[in-house]
Amino acid sequence: MTKVQVVYDNLTKPQESCYNLIQTLGIYELRALARVFGDNSPTTSKRNDHIKVIMDKIISGEDIRPIPLRQGRPYKELSNIQGILEELSVITGKDYTLKSAQAGSANNSFKKVVNFKQDEEEVLEKHLDPIYVSGIVLNRSDKEFYLINQENNVPVLIKKEGFDRRVKEFDRITGTAVIMNNNHDYLLVELKTINYMPVDKYEVKMVNFDLSVPNKEINLGSTNIKIGGRYLVDCGKFLDLASLKTTIANLKKNGTKCVALIPNVLFEDIVALNSVGFDDLFLLKYNDSPSDYNEKVNVFIEHIKRLQEVGYSVAVFAQDLVTIAHTLDADFKLSDKSYFGHTEETATIIKNIMLLAKSTRGGSTTLFVTHEDSDNFDPLYITSISKISTKISL
Repeated sequence: MTKVQVVYDNLTKPQESCYNLIQTLGIYELRALARVFGDNSPTTSKRNDHIKVIMDKIISGEDIRPIPLRQGRPYKELSNIQGILEELSVITGKDYTLKSAQAGSANNSFKKVVNFKQDEEEVLEKHLDPIYVSGIVLNRSDKEFYLINQENNVPVLIKKEGFDRRVKEFDRITGTAVIMNNNHDYLLVELKTINYMPVDKYEVKMVNFDLSVPNKEINLGSTNIKIGGRYLVDCGKFLDLASLKTTIANLKKNGTKCVALIPNVLFEDIVALNSVGFDDLFLLKYNDSPSDYNEKVNVFIEHIKRLQEVGYSVAVFAQDLVTIAHTLDADFKLSDKSYFGHTEETATIIKNIMLLAKSTRGGSTTLFVTHEDSDNFDPLYITSISKISTKISL
């Protein structure tokens, strides 16, 4: 008997590739795959029903939700489903893996799927179009890292074999990359700095992580603060502060790295922010999507944690957390806003930012958060930011 196929018109090339792959699957694979994509009754649905559930989700671009726990017979995961999901992820550029589906969006599933073609020796040896790259190291596989170049968002592959063993995931590095194949993919060929230090001077310290109560004070011109505290700064934007440049300079004199998280950034903001002396800028641009916000904010948090691991003292400047929270809500659109008007995923991320502030015997992280009157209308800001911070003027 001939199988009746589901017909779709005007598919994009990636969607057509997904459709062709799905058509080759057996009924048990389709059932398991449909369940991951949200089918409530995969065992009673027919073949075309499974295909429609999967394709409709892919075409809509929706995220897949965590697989619900149910009473009754346990769900048996087919061993090859993860491979099928990884292939669909590669085709679409969207993370459909079971790690994402089971754990939700507030963990490492914030990292996008990045694809590279095989390197070609005859292309690599020409060292074509060398570029300076700067970015956060992210894990791709057991054999590869990658980073997204801060200047132009170009992905850069990093091979672990023979690479500097001091470099770990979420380190900030700079270096030189060249084209490695006819697909114009880039490969890092020279490492220049690790976590803001030249390669030959970078050290991974043995750090004492015992927490302590913040007590060491430093003077920032108009006020004294305790290193490792949380502070609300009376301004809408850090650039509005006439003392910003001096504040950063005073912190750096005390051996502190200054890192900023800034949303809704326009071109003129980039020029100004680059001129005040921050060691690093995590810029959430005006036209970034909610998923871009999710990825960048989580990478920012993990990078600060990495700096803490290697014994750095850090000053974190987090601007307009209310705008960041509402934009994250848009990425977690399938979740209920049940936590003071926000999703639980958003609340977790905001709390993780606030928890970056700490004083340890190996180094400290001091947090500065902007505050303006409109922030007081957001219950999450009041409960999870304002009430655990000290108001100051800089």
